[in-house]
Amino acid sequence: MTINEDNVLLELRKRNPKALEYIINTYSNFAFKVVINVLGNDNYESAKECLNDIYLLVWNKHQLYNPQKASFKNWLLAVSKYKAIDYKRSLKQTNNVQIEEESLFSSNNVENEYILKENKKQLLELLNNESKTDREIFIRKYIFDEDVNSISKKLKLSKGAVYNRLWRTRNSITEKLNVSYKEEAVK
Repeated sequence: MTINEDNVLLELRKRNPKALEYIINTYSNFAFKVVINVLGNDNYESAKECLNDIYLLVWNKHQLYNPQKASFKNWLLAVSKYKAIDYKRSLKQTNNVQIEEESLFSSNNVENEYILKENKKQLLELLNNESKTDREIFIRKYIFDEDVNSISKKLKLSKGAVYNRLWRTRNSITEKLNVSYKEEAVK
């Protein structure tokens, strides 16, 4: 059976996955533009997650659509807008780690603790130059020894985004350390 605009709602009620596939293929560009306009271009990963939540909501709550009030496209765009606004609120309320100098260093590994204490001031200065999110990811991973899965869930980022931010932060710190060592060698 071919899904079209006339029978898409009927097929959704029947739980036909092809109906959702039709909606995604037909309206995904419109919905994504709405979401990215609300969240901003720098929240691409969150926009993709938001879009998936929108499709899940359409799948589970399609009975809320009232054809007398609006077209399906307009209803979907309104749902997209309000879901994106919810995402934007949750991004602002992300649990951020408050860094206390005393809690940065665990006593699990004496060698690591000694190295970290030796370079504590320099490390904190270098991390303060990084963005808030990058700094938090770095501290969660390398100081608190959290795994990438839990970091990505807490910060609502994909695992790929977490790995990329860790890689960038490590490279940035390494580059800054090499520059400072070269300056000390010149003195």
